[in-house]
Amino acid sequence: MRNLDIATLRSLQAVAEHGAVTRAAESLNMTQSAMSMQIKRLEEVFERPLLEKQGRGVVLTDFARLLLTESRKLVALNDGIIARFTGVKPECRLRVGLTTDWPMLHFTQAVREFRKAHPEVEVVLSDGVSIELRKQFERDELDVILTTELDCGAGGIQLYEIDLVWMGAVGGKAWRERPLKLTNSLNCAFLKGAIARLEAAGIAWEHASGVGGCERNLMLSAADQGVNTFLRQIPREGLEPIDHGGALPPLPRSSLNMYLTCGPVSALASEFGRYLRRAVQEEKLEQEAA
Repeated sequence: MRNLDIATLRSLQAVAEHGAVTRAAESLNMTQSAMSMQIKRLEEVFERPLLEKQGRGVVLTDFARLLLTESRKLVALNDGIIARFTGVKPECRLRVGLTTDWPMLHFTQAVREFRKAHPEVEVVLSDGVSIELRKQFERDELDVILTTELDCGAGGIQLYEIDLVWMGAVGGKAWRERPLKLTNSLNCAFLKGAIARLEAAGIAWEHASGVGGCERNLMLSAADQGVNTFLRQIPREGLEPIDHGGALPPLPRSSLNMYLTCGPVSALASEFGRYLRRAVQEEKLEQEAA
């Protein structure tokens, strides 16, 4: 049985946060070669590549994104054990949930900047589909959530309005099939709107077999096993907006929303919200300039 090195998982998280090996290394007070070696060690464990070049930086492969989600849990567990048995504990915790639809880079940079300004606050990160994040927020299990939805719910703050498009495999044919196979999960916030548009246009549809989590569903689409409704501005490997020539109905727009608790940590949540707003604005400007 192989063992995972927590240090290599921290390195993966740093690269995801900074989008470049050099900046990630600097953030952990490491040399670039040492950081590259940590990533290589992880790649050897799983026998799969974790990084791909994109422009002047790097991005995580689809597999690395899945690994990142699980690695956050393991690193948090490690840090929790250390804190419990050494007596070193933060003064308070801020529980933050992020939709899996939104890019991590600017968000994680916002977390980093907030932690520098508030080292006494432990930021506990989790991710998930927007519908589940809303339920957790309503149960007071999360203090701040960032969601993508067709509209903004009561008490939410709309940060950004984004076009939804039909996404499919590069050069794929699945969009021509009838009934149209949808790879969105049953609890996807975009599914209801897509179905309504299809039924209004008289287009038969069904769920593709094997539908599961967000990344799995996008992989199904990339394999041309169906189509997905996704954010236009967010590129995904192996997928492209479908040039259907009007054969599929137009989709509604999506809202990127923020919800802040009114509970005991409401002041901290509001302060953290300021960092999130700035991160989203930076992402918006980059998308508009692209």
